[in-house]
Amino acid sequence: MDDSLGLKFLSSLEFALLERRGQQRYKFYGLVPEFYPMLFPNDADGKTCCSPWDYSSMLEYFLLDAEEFFEAGPSVGEKVSSGIWLEPNPKTNEDLPLVAKAIQLQDHQLITIQVIQEEYAERVRILRKARLELVERRKISSALDSFKKKALYDSMTKLYNRGSFMEILQEQIEKFGAYSPTMSILIIDVDNFKKVNDTLGHLVGDSVLVQVADILRTSLRKNDYPARFGGDEFTVVAPDTNTEQSHKLAEKLRHRIQAHNFNTGDIPVTISVGYTIYRAGETIQNVLRRADKALYDAKQMGRNVVSFRDPWMIDDEEVNAV
Repeated sequence: MDDSLGLKFLSSLEFALLERRGQQRYKFYGLVPEFYPMLFPNDADGKTCCSPWDYSSMLEYFLLDAEEFFEAGPSVGEKVSSGIWLEPNPKTNEDLPLVAKAIQLQDHQLITIQVIQEEYAERVRILRKARLELVERRKISSALDSFKKKALYDSMTKLYNRGSFMEILQEQIEKFGAYSPTMSILIIDVDNFKKVNDTLGHLVGDSVLVQVADILRTSLRKNDYPARFGGDEFTVVAPDTNTEQSHKLAEKLRHRIQAHNFNTGDIPVTISVGYTIYRAGETIQNVLRRADKALYDAKQMGRNVVSFRDPWMIDDEEVNAV
């Protein structure tokens, strides 16, 4: 498939086209549409980036669905849609409603990204109103004095502290259902951290914690909430994340920590991760207790492991706690 007048015409209609060349490998065709210039930033060689999902969490989720769709070998003409979502337009400071579709067209596997026009204006207004209400809530919650703001963060790692994490989790639970169909909670523990402190000293131990925090910060999406829960334990609230996506996220964090050079000599630095999915209606205590049990399972399996606890398999302790 080559660039053509037809492809440029699609671009003028605010229509992006990508062709699949392999697993999670796509080539972009046509001109970058005016509606979202930041979705296709230029790489170091000045070539157009063909991975817009690196800059949009909704496209990242849709890519997972599209990959399953293509791997299943759909018939010609079959397609799967992302549904409508909003992305900010940096030129107008307004949100634009977009939809992505994956389609099998003869021998080509294609993804299209398109602006939805006026017929969806009412739906867009409703979504925008909901977003403005969220922004207003954040403004109210952030109207704190300077001491309060400093108290939100852990002084060493610059992540949210335990108190902030509990407030964020409560806010996400209150919004659950209306704005977040799924939500995962991860608890992360640095394996054998006491050995690092005892052998190399607390300054090296502190450096390890700061580096782990930096890896979490750079590996997560902008709408995820990492925190230092205490000591060598970290937590993450990941809205709009189902079980499969949570597992991939936890494994990504584990691999990046394992591959990082912490300058601890012969003492390896790894993490164990326990995660679960929030079950509608349950308390913070229940979901955190279940994630903590998942972490305990990971430790029992030998560390440097990711473990999951099913939210719909309630144990006796949870029943008594309800």
